[in-house]
Amino acid sequence: MITLQDMPEEIKNFIVAHGLVRPEAFADEHQVGVQLALARVITLTMSTFEEITEQPSGREVVWNMAHEAADGPGPGGGPAVVSQRGAGLVKSVLDDRYYGTAHAIAAAAGVQTASVGQLIDVVTAAALEIMGGLVAKRHWNAQQLGQWLRPRQEIDPAALAGFIPEAAAPGMKPAAGKKASWLASRANVVLLVVGSIAVAELGYILGTRPGSSPAEETASAAPAAADSRQYTAVPVANRSEPALNAAGPAARVPVVLKLRNGVRQIIGANSTESKLYQFLIDPDREVDLVDPAKGWIGFDRIYFESSKAVLTNESLWQLSNVASILKRFPAAKVKVGGYTDSSGNPLLNLKLSEERARAAVAALVSLGVPAGRLAAMGYGAQDNLASNDTEEGRALNRRVSLQVTEK
Repeated sequence: MITLQDMPEEIKNFIVAHGLVRPEAFADEHQVGVQLALARVITLTMSTFEEITEQPSGREVVWNMAHEAADGPGPGGGPAVVSQRGAGLVKSVLDDRYYGTAHAIAAAAGVQTASVGQLIDVVTAAALEIMGGLVAKRHWNAQQLGQWLRPRQEIDPAALAGFIPEAAAPGMKPAAGKKASWLASRANVVLLVVGSIAVAELGYILGTRPGSSPAEETASAAPAAADSRQYTAVPVANRSEPALNAAGPAARVPVVLKLRNGVRQIIGANSTESKLYQFLIDPDREVDLVDPAKGWIGFDRIYFESSKAVLTNESLWQLSNVASILKRFPAAKVKVGGYTDSSGNPLLNLKLSEERARAAVAALVSLGVPAGRLAAMGYGAQDNLASNDTEEGRALNRRVSLQVTEK
């Protein structure tokens, strides 16, 4: 099996085999400089993928991209649009470091900064397709791919021996003894990120069955009987391929949210987190004080034990993300509403919906959101989203949503 230490050589071989770095594409550059820059870009790109997978939501994004890159049609076997999104994600995560980092690589290799950007596109495409092959062959889920990407070992540039002259890569020395994490040079970033996702990380580990795919995990959370009261959502990042195609490209595109103290979230463009963040950050979007039915945003990745107001571990991913966003906007106040389907006793349904809303609020408070900024309300079977005549409709109606009441 390909190991993480093999990836520089595997990416190099993939690029050569598919002719992705042709001399004519870099006609204004010295080819030795291009090879030097490529070696550093490989290390930078894999380091960035590791940084992304520090978050459970980031693992899902990388897993989905790798799966699509290896599975669909297009140059080299993977869709070009996936490669473009992957390269865009890498550059987004690098954020304000990107131009400085690209310029440093360009200066060290003697090439133009624009050429470094081209190489990031190429390397990202190759890396995603190689990882996609591993995902398909090993039947990895998102957590397993994340573990493979984060063994706390550094890519050894010596793996590129024969590809670039050893003396021509200053500063790229193999680590001696115990190898350090790629993130060692970004320790401050790690400290900031770990604090905000520690609870979500625990929830991910406890809530995932070994060998299951993200899609299987979602299916396992669905109610087994029509009278179940388990909240079932359709996670944006885990939907089936036909559903993704029907939703259009916007549903697939990951976005990077900038939060406090340099913390980032990598989430789906149509996710609960993205909708909440976009509403709070846009000064032109105001709270509707006239119609209380407007402005509700459904949680799409929180779940409860059947017929109980007990949140499952995997629910902490999204609640932790929402808590981080609310901390980013300290003036915002939010109402959390619980809903049920219309089957069963209406009074019991109303009570259960309120208890579930309170459970979500309690979780947000435990994650650092002041209680005074949160309210919980149960609505029972009011405001159904779908028909209660089918199990699918009832599952959609059993939900928890949030509404910004003050910005």
